[in-house]
Amino acid sequence: MKRSYLLLPFFCIAAVSQADEPPVQQYHYGLPLDIAKVISIEAPYDPYVCEVIDAKMTYLDSAGETKVVAYRKLSAGCLLKT
Repeated sequence: MKRSYLLLPFFCIAAVSQADEPPVQQYHYGLPLDIAKVISIEAPYDPYVCEVIDAKMTYLDSAGETKVVAYRKLSAGCLLKT
């Protein structure tokens, strides 16, 4: 019973940190993007595999709000093959 009290603060911290993240919008062709500054781009990297992968870009729009968009792209292995 006492163990559950010890874990409670960790669950509360995880819930607060997830609430601060903006919702992820899935990109589709023609979606207007207002990108003022790119903060990060996350994508798996494997130079030996050529395939379509999921990527995520976090950016600031012209109003200074943080936005996240998910999209599909070719992996780095496709660019390195000759």
